[in-house]
Amino acid sequence: MLTGKKALKNFILWVAAGLLLVAGITVVFDPFYQYHGPLPGMKDVLFERESQVIGSIRHFSYDSVLLGSSVVENCDSSYLDNAYGIKTLKVVKGSGSTADLMYYLGKAHEKQDIKRVFYGLDLFALKMPCEVTVVSQYSPNYLYTETILDDGAYLFNKDVLLKKIPLMLAYSFADKNTGGHAYDWSEDKTFGPAKAMEAYAGPYVQSGESVSGEQDAIGAKDASETKDVAGAKNFLPEKDFTDDKEIIAANIALITEEIESHPDTLYTVFFPPYSLLMWDDTCRQGELSEYCYMLDEALRTLLSYDNVEIYYFQTDTDIVCNLDLYMDKVHYSPDINQYMLTCMAQGDESYRVDKDNRQDVVPSLRQMCQYITEEAIYNYYPK
Repeated sequence: MLTGKKALKNFILWVAAGLLLVAGITVVFDPFYQYHGPLPGMKDVLFERESQVIGSIRHFSYDSVLLGSSVVENCDSSYLDNAYGIKTLKVVKGSGSTADLMYYLGKAHEKQDIKRVFYGLDLFALKMPCEVTVVSQYSPNYLYTETILDDGAYLFNKDVLLKKIPLMLAYSFADKNTGGHAYDWSEDKTFGPAKAMEAYAGPYVQSGESVSGEQDAIGAKDASETKDVAGAKNFLPEKDFTDDKEIIAANIALITEEIESHPDTLYTVFFPPYSLLMWDDTCRQGELSEYCYMLDEALRTLLSYDNVEIYYFQTDTDIVCNLDLYMDKVHYSPDINQYMLTCMAQGDESYRVDKDNRQDVVPSLRQMCQYITEEAIYNYYPK
């Protein structure tokens, strides 16, 4: 019969053995890629950007980066690999600020010799705060330190052991969120007017107020029942964005610092197409001039570098004005992701912006927005 001391000692040993087993399983399978890349025979499964991006930057093999927010996540990066003869890592951040994306890109440069960067530049990111948030956003932030001493929350984590590891194994065998389809969120998502219009009440917004629940989106009643609907006339005054110019300049400077620091890296910067819902809302909120300013400043500055090429998809009305392709104001179907990659790989001049045609870009955006607010939006909402 065990004495009290021996029983306690045995209990402690069993607990220690159990903890070591749990930690060992986590280290071996390592779903967040804290310690190594995929195991031999397993695919590189990337399904949770908040936890896996920094680990994949450290431990994956690559020579190019596909960078951006959630609107580039559905890009099949393996297409870039085949088209350019490269190995691409997808580096993404939801609603990614310029500072966070440049932070990630800097870490990639520390680990690999980067040949090419494909950067989906969101205009709204140019007026976001310039402070890096990813390091402090997650608590504890063990993901962003290179010491194992603060990894207890990872090594002894019930969700990691019982959810993340089994999910990684299942996805590897099912070939889901692997390779070029890392972080792809499009499965089971609905694209089309009914879904997209849930994100926008329509052209009946006055002074920042939305219409009532019965009248929003495609469930809107007859326009005669909506108070103060003036069609294209109900715009707020153009916003004075003087105070934003400093932060816009600071964000553009973050990008140019990255470009100047790596003159041997080729940067393909592309501007993704937001839907007519986003642009109608932008116009009615009096923010179009600010967006035009951000666009012109970004183009003017980036085109001054020989290692930058720019593709601009925002004024393709066949895409922007077709809500069959969208699930909300900005997120489009994977078909559009693939279309952009194909156009860039083929060097499609109809989307290429250079020093000679830069001056045409902002006027074309204003022209498109006029068409949207006066005509195209009413293809989906009653006038």
